[in-house]
Amino acid sequence: MKNIIIIALLAVFFFLVGAGIAAVVNMSEEGLKEQSLQTLQDSEGRDNHHAVGMNIVGEPVEGVRNDTESLESIIQSNEVTVINFFASWCDPCRRETPELNEFHAANQEKPVGIVGINVDDRADNRDAFLEEFEVAYPVFEFADESGSIEEYNIHLMPTTFFVDSEGEIIRAYVGEVEQNLINNYINYVKEAS
Repeated sequence: MKNIIIIALLAVFFFLVGAGIAAVVNMSEEGLKEQSLQTLQDSEGRDNHHAVGMNIVGEPVEGVRNDTESLESIIQSNEVTVINFFASWCDPCRRETPELNEFHAANQEKPVGIVGINVDDRADNRDAFLEEFEVAYPVFEFADESGSIEEYNIHLMPTTFFVDSEGEIIRAYVGEVEQNLINNYINYVKEAS
């Protein structure tokens, strides 16, 4: 009888420890999202990415996928355009691409758009990536990749620009994005414009 009580107490103990760990992990993920949004709010007007304030309209790009419109036309037809720089070898890019597809599907009737620009990649790897994730939004490449990467300081993947209808880069985010963060940055750009 004593062994059964000890086993029962141990089972309860391990259940409570497991539940506590799960709560901390869940809180940590929520905390990170909140921290990202707080960072956006705290840094309003102080974004220090090199590309902020530059204009991307007229940058020579070549269509890769879903490129029925030019990059310039996409930017000018939207209030805000999200430009996501990615590479097939980038794990955060792989994780965020389904989110970007969902964002694209949910916002097709709104004055916001999303495009991808593939950098630092081989064509066969890029194409396999686009097929694997069934990327539905337009994807381009820089015509002069090395020059454009230096000009816009795109050295970490993924990097995402939030661009107004004139083509000015209003905000830049380095790292993996998700829909809430994208929407918060879009709202910032709308208010800033």
